[in-house]
Amino acid sequence: MTGAHSTLKIQRYKGLQQAIPESTLVWQLTGKGFENFRLEEIPVPRMGPRDILFRSDSNGICFSDVKVVLAGPEHPRLKGYDMERDKVVPGHEISITVVKAGEEAKDRFRPGSRFIVQADMIEHDTAVGYGIWGGMIQYGVFDERVQEYLIPVEADIGYSQASLVEPWACIEASYDRADIYPTDRIVWVVGGGGPMGQMHILRTISRKRRGHLGALRSLLVTDVSDERLAAVRRRFETPAREAGLELLCINPLAGDFDAEMKKLAPSGVDYIVACAQLADVVNDARRHLARYGVLNLFAGLKRGTGPLHLGDIHYDQHTITGNSGSRLQDMEKVLRLAESGELDTDASAGAVVGMRACAEGVKAVAEGRITNKTILYPQLPDLPLTRIEDLPDIVRFSAAVERDLRSGVWSQKAETELLDALLEI
Repeated sequence: MTGAHSTLKIQRYKGLQQAIPESTLVWQLTGKGFENFRLEEIPVPRMGPRDILFRSDSNGICFSDVKVVLAGPEHPRLKGYDMERDKVVPGHEISITVVKAGEEAKDRFRPGSRFIVQADMIEHDTAVGYGIWGGMIQYGVFDERVQEYLIPVEADIGYSQASLVEPWACIEASYDRADIYPTDRIVWVVGGGGPMGQMHILRTISRKRRGHLGALRSLLVTDVSDERLAAVRRRFETPAREAGLELLCINPLAGDFDAEMKKLAPSGVDYIVACAQLADVVNDARRHLARYGVLNLFAGLKRGTGPLHLGDIHYDQHTITGNSGSRLQDMEKVLRLAESGELDTDASAGAVVGMRACAEGVKAVAEGRITNKTILYPQLPDLPLTRIEDLPDIVRFSAAVERDLRSGVWSQKAETELLDALLEI
């Protein structure tokens, strides 16, 4: 176990009191599959007069990273991109610190300033983590194009808190056109056992607790994994009950699911969030949608999949809304909520990993071994993939933080103590 931390390290880290290294570790993808996803040590990228050199402080690992690794050059985002020559560096849930600005960028970016990134650069037809090198690097360069999509972190929040703004912005954006009504009684999260499904659960419980969903009485979560459902039950049953909600966790493959649904919601479910990626599963769930109900298509369904019966939507007066990302305004909204303390983005953290074990972290996401978000800390090269509750086995924390960690609770205080203990400064 690593010894007790020293606050001097984190102060030096935040104050950029360490020299910029000559080389950086980076995960590069040169083709399709994990066999082409390799850790390299390269010179720190050269910065032009209009560029900024940044330090990658944290990066949330997303299932989108899995998709780009598995698809390689066949990924739609990489059409026309020479992956073998130019490489792909995944990672778009990034929290960065500017360490140096080019002569023509000095007025806008000062060393020590922090930012998050809106990865989808629509105006430039590319994205960070795809055609633009992303956050799975220790030190990188962003040009003028990316700088247009940087959002300043204005408060002293944790690095992981900032990284997790991006997936939370996707969650919030999915409700932008059709949110849960105060009169809705039953919300159903289909495929709710994964990281994004759990974020929808957290949001619903939080809104109920804050008094926005007065009529809501039941929160149904379905998943084909009993292990994931058990994790959801352990984590959310008490908070749901305290908020005034009955949490129901059901495996649709076990027993007579239709009969259970008719008993639970004889008039149908008011709001369905679909986190399942199979059109047949989503359409089957839609059979249970109440009149005037909403179907929120959140998961990564492929274009051209799934039948749509327009007459049924018309006569049942359903609203169907879809979402596959977030906009700059969504990210800024969520970042300010995190900075004010109204939203704890760290509630989504389930594991941490250092640079050398990053591929293991991506594989764990691909295999569903981590049921919540995994945070990469590029400046901690030797941190193994570790669940939050197991961190006290490898790092010594203060007593109060250790108690929280053993309960699976990640926080800025825990992050600070982790960095203090393991930073090589």
